Amino acid sequence: MTLSLDPRSTVSRRGFLFGLGSVGVLAGTAFAGRLALTARGTNAAVVMQPDQAAPFTFLSTGSVAQAGAFSLHLHSYYADSAIATFNGWQFPLVADGAYLVAIIGAGQPVDSEIELDPGSYSVHVDASSSGLGQYGYDLPMTVTPTAFPVDAIDLPPSLNNLLAPDVVAQELAQLRETYGPASTPPLWHGLLIQPIQGEITTQFGQARSYNGGPVTGHHSGVDIAAPLATPVPVAAPGQVAFAGPLAERGNFVAVGHGLGMYTGYAHLSAIKVNLGDAVNTGDIIGLVGTTGLSTGPHLHWECAVSGIHVDALRWTREVLP
Repeated sequence: MTLSLDPRSTVSRRGFLFGLGSVGVLAGTAFAGRLALTARGTNAAVVMQPDQAAPFTFLSTGSVAQAGAFSLHLHSYYADSAIATFNGWQFPLVADGAYLVAIIGAGQPVDSEIELDPGSYSVHVDASSSGLGQYGYDLPMTVTPTAFPVDAIDLPPSLNNLLAPDVVAQELAQLRETYGPASTPPLWHGLLIQPIQGEITTQFGQARSYNGGPVTGHHSGVDIAAPLATPVPVAAPGQVAFAGPLAERGNFVAVGHGLGMYTGYAHLSAIKVNLGDAVNTGDIIGLVGTTGLSTGPHLHWECAVSGIHVDALRWTREVLP
């Protein structure tokens, strides 16, 4: 495949992905194996010839902060199916227009409280094509550090039982089942909305000490203080993937938004949706409460990508995929 571009123009990542020719700024990192890029004369076209050993692929960034996420696009001309592996976790690519797309999390697995270490990593892609057969290649990715503060929490004796290992394990098993890998195209576009406004009492990734004990784990979401029974709108269009009680999260709603991306809403005083319901941005899914492992009314809002918890607030400022 040969792509001819006017050297006086630049190409936006989204415009290129969906139009192969829109003028803009390249917002991301383009890989085409050992990409041959040549220009002949001042008015000559720039000819881009991807090496078939590592086909034309876009990463939304070459560097991501701990608790962040990034996207990968592989043109469907080069693959009928593909799966990306990052830090040992697999992220299936899903057809979305002319591309196979994955969103990859650089956070903590839903069944762990350990954040991904900063450093140099690679994204390995295994692809299959009727024309090229099965092949694989690697793309570099750098994870930069995020400063995670420490939070000291005093729990009343009535809540201590919620920290029992068997109780925690049961809830994590439910989260693993709920926050499954990507299987559908994105149901949302653009930024997420922050469900409610209020004081951020706990940030994503904040380490915690309970009742003066050792510092363990990292907080899987962001806590937003609000009065009891405040309506909680969903952050983006999607489908309800879980609606019911959990030990630590209390009354909990999870919504799948496609591409393996989910948002979760915990400690609700009431749930206003049912499993399988289709919801649109702003629909009320519940009311603020203090159920589960909670010491006061607030919303615990979380985000997961194919089983990896990432910082939900960043999705209100950064557009993916």
